[in-house]
Amino acid sequence: MSILNPVPREQLGTRFTHYGWFCGLVPIYVGNILDEAPLVAERNGIPEWTFSLVGHLYSAFAWCAAQLAPYRDISVPIVITGAIEPTQDDS
Repeated sequence: MSILNPVPREQLGTRFTHYGWFCGLVPIYVGNILDEAPLVAERNGIPEWTFSLVGHLYSAFAWCAAQLAPYRDISVPIVITGAIEPTQDDS
């Protein structure tokens, strides 16, 4: 989303409820944090390609780790850093 398709302000605090980091490199918005597959988008102002690049690098790392230790559980490194306060409509 980010630069060309920013996350609408109305979705911050409703659909996306938390701030976070993906692999410690890409700032993200996170929604549905209790689900097995949370909703994730780059924060506004971050180029879309950064999330894709870091995701591909992490996929390569996870594949190598799975080859070396096939019985280990490899999880996606998303760190939640805070909650997004819902915006108040001034109408």
